[in-house]
Amino acid sequence: MVRASTIIVSAAVFMFSVFISSPQPLPAAFLASQNPANQTGYSQGSLSIPAQFSGDWYEVSGGPDLQVSLARSSVYRNENSSLELTVTNVGRVTSFKVLTQPEPSRPEEILAAQKELQLEALRSTAQDVSIRLLAQNSSAMDIKREVAYAGSLRDGQVSSVLQYPVEVYENTEPGFYTLYAIANYTYQQDVAVKPHSDSPENPDVFYWYNSASQTIPITLHVEKRSKVDLKALSAVPGSLIIGSKNNIVKVAIQNQGTDTAKDLVARLRPETGIYVDMDESPIPTLGPGEKAELVYKVDVSKDAVGGRPYRFTLLFDFSDTYRKNLQDSDHVYITLQLGIADMILAYWWVAVIVGIVGLAVVFRMRRKPAPQANEHTREGAQ
Repeated sequence: MVRASTIIVSAAVFMFSVFISSPQPLPAAFLASQNPANQTGYSQGSLSIPAQFSGDWYEVSGGPDLQVSLARSSVYRNENSSLELTVTNVGRVTSFKVLTQPEPSRPEEILAAQKELQLEALRSTAQDVSIRLLAQNSSAMDIKREVAYAGSLRDGQVSSVLQYPVEVYENTEPGFYTLYAIANYTYQQDVAVKPHSDSPENPDVFYWYNSASQTIPITLHVEKRSKVDLKALSAVPGSLIIGSKNNIVKVAIQNQGTDTAKDLVARLRPETGIYVDMDESPIPTLGPGEKAELVYKVDVSKDAVGGRPYRFTLLFDFSDTYRKNLQDSDHVYITLQLGIADMILAYWWVAVIVGIVGLAVVFRMRRKPAPQANEHTREGAQ
């Protein structure tokens, strides 16, 4: 039994090293299309099928298909910022075709076919995903870090946020610019499971991996920064009690720019553990130098961490004299504190120690003998 397991491991490693060492060229039709909806999202690999895969139980179609999106599709010129990109694997296994039926009288074949069917379902997983971001017009901006890594993505899975620091030059004309997200990854081309009559539960498993690439266009809007400059000045109260509800939070803001903000809506987005019950605070106009007070109702989770400031982000949507649908943001901090009942529960041991010490002092004072009168005092009394 130990010997059979060793063969499986070594065989699997051998197949991986052979079939992934030389990536195959992608089909011309795959490279020609830059629309993710028209891409298969995976290459078909070599036309020469290795011998270990000539007697498969199943033939599988489908594979990974990656889509990318920007969290914010606009940036300001003459500014250093960061493009936040997420990757979604919308690929899937589209079909299974039975190539060979296992013999009902041979349990090792039935087990091998079942295992192959299970492993073939992993064909749609994109592994070791890297995304390279390039600007079509490199004279308009400088993407300072072009490559980020998203790891492995199952079908339907969304990656964590990938950061790309970018500088948009001062002389860049406002408008729409094309970026290209070049996704490179490996995927499982095929799996072959070979039965063992002497060890049906431990068949030989062979993996065949291949590499693939997708080029996905993204549109980025470069804007001239508005002359409206919205700033958050303060938040009242400066602290909230953990577990409290229906707290009224008032945030003072000011337009420190030289243009008037119109149709201003400020949405409050706190850190995890704080929930906004009443969100939007619309303001028709806020002129240069003018201040306004925004009112929100918030609840604090009982699981929030006390003793540290929590960040409250204000997301501004507004228009100025020249443009509509502008966005900006700022933030304030509010500290979370324990309530009286929570403090008692948290520091009960301090009260116990103080009580014990106090009882000990009282007990010693009661046992201390009263002072005796001296002889002069007694003679005077006589």
